[in-house]
Amino acid sequence: MKKDDIIRLSIYIITEYYKNNLAPFFQHISDDVLWIGPAQRQQIYGKENLIQAFSMEKHDLSFTMGDIRSLCISPHPHIKEVLLHYNIDTHYPSGNTDRHDQRLHYTWCDKKVPTADGPKYQPQIISLHISNAWPYDTRDVIYPVHSEKVFAAMRILTEPDLHVTVKALDGCIHRIAASHILYAETVKHSGNLQIHTEDGPIIIRETLSEFEKKYPESFLRIHSSYLLNPAHVADIRRFVVTLSDGTALPIPEKKYTQVKRLLLKESEK
Repeated sequence: MKKDDIIRLSIYIITEYYKNNLAPFFQHISDDVLWIGPAQRQQIYGKENLIQAFSMEKHDLSFTMGDIRSLCISPHPHIKEVLLHYNIDTHYPSGNTDRHDQRLHYTWCDKKVPTADGPKYQPQIISLHISNAWPYDTRDVIYPVHSEKVFAAMRILTEPDLHVTVKALDGCIHRIAASHILYAETVKHSGNLQIHTEDGPIIIRETLSEFEKKYPESFLRIHSSYLLNPAHVADIRRFVVTLSDGTALPIPEKKYTQVKRLLLKESEK
């Protein structure tokens, strides 16, 4: 049970969950799983009881996730604790939206399960704790169908077309909407890359060229040390481009005409 694999699986399960695809979640929960939250005092024990609860759930809600920050610790070789932190917007049929700053805590354990080739150890979720508790309405089963807040009559987030998944030097794995990244720059004398997002910088162990090859449609190389997101360009003048947060990045004289032409082309899309 490798740490990075478990983090990525945790992120995959929750992103599918909020698309109302529960199959990956049910596939990976233990028979004796414990579900805690998100409503106050809500606890469900056992896979069968959890599946039954979801089968009773009737709702017309949709959800939009923000960027995800992850952290994983391993208190035992066969146990992984994964914490995901993100914003989740719940959209009601009326058009109202309610936002929660959510923390989701998975406990994963290697457990022996039957397979076609005999019993094998596989990682399973033995507890899941959603810590953004909201007041419980006895008419609800899982989702806050009856907890709508009428003051937020708009959709706060839109679902991005592309997400970037990176591992920071502190071990956290981040799932970030490409549209939330302003630019990336090489960290001098380190071989690392600093990604500047709307929520702050993240340093990863990767080169600018490697990052560029992964996401060629979303970022533009303007300098040997800089990639930028054309969507965040506020102004371009002779040998300098200014981004939406006020950051000014240099453009080499030999590349200025080409970069300007490409940025103008992007702005026309």
